[in-house]
Amino acid sequence: MIAFLLSLSDWVGIVVSMVGSAVMGLVVYMVSYKLIIKYKSDELIDPTSNLFRVVGMLVSLMLSLAFADVVVDLNKIESAIERETVAIADTFEELQWFGGERAREIQTILIDYTQAIIDDDWPALANDKLGERAGVLKQQLVGSVLVLEPTTSIQEKVLSHILADVDLIFDYRLIRLDNALAKPPLYVNVVFFGFLVTMACFGVYRPQAPLVALVSLYAVFVGLVVYLILALSDPFQGGFGVDPSTFEYLVEAMRSEIR
Repeated sequence: MIAFLLSLSDWVGIVVSMVGSAVMGLVVYMVSYKLIIKYKSDELIDPTSNLFRVVGMLVSLMLSLAFADVVVDLNKIESAIERETVAIADTFEELQWFGGERAREIQTILIDYTQAIIDDDWPALANDKLGERAGVLKQQLVGSVLVLEPTTSIQEKVLSHILADVDLIFDYRLIRLDNALAKPPLYVNVVFFGFLVTMACFGVYRPQAPLVALVSLYAVFVGLVVYLILALSDPFQGGFGVDPSTFEYLVEAMRSEIR
């Protein structure tokens, strides 16, 4: 079900999630009401007393649970991507200390690798894997850097920085894969189970037009929140996650400089 929702476009997924939650919630509510009314002959509880307070508390709790973890994780991913681009930019600038055709070739490989992140890695991350072309360019970049021969003490220090930055670049690539493989938070199942239990508890109230409308709105809102949790927990799929715009700006800057 989760994979199906995330495979849809963003707005279609939102609508499907909200409608599905509303239908499921109302079915549970009506079934619960029919079961309860069989064993309760007196007047059902007046829904105007504590219903709004209960719904408000539940919605607030679900909102806090929904966004606390996924927003923090998303910020961490965006920060790691920024550090990855910084490492690439530093490597590009440090190679200028070597000069010559060899350093220029490595800079070209670095530009191609960054472009491959956009064209190859990003689509592959949506399917929980890394791109093959970016992997090939990674090996070329490592091999090219390792054969650099410093001729001055400054170049020796710069080479050590380049090697450290190249290690960071590939570490951050694995971090992207690790985040792509991450599963939705476990508490999503708990939230949805609590939503169904709450809908069942509404069965003590007689169905009336204002109450049904309120319960439907509550169910739709829960569906929206659950979908956002799922979408944000997979940061490389759909329109709610991270995009490679930082790498796009970096590629243009490096190409302009090498020209």
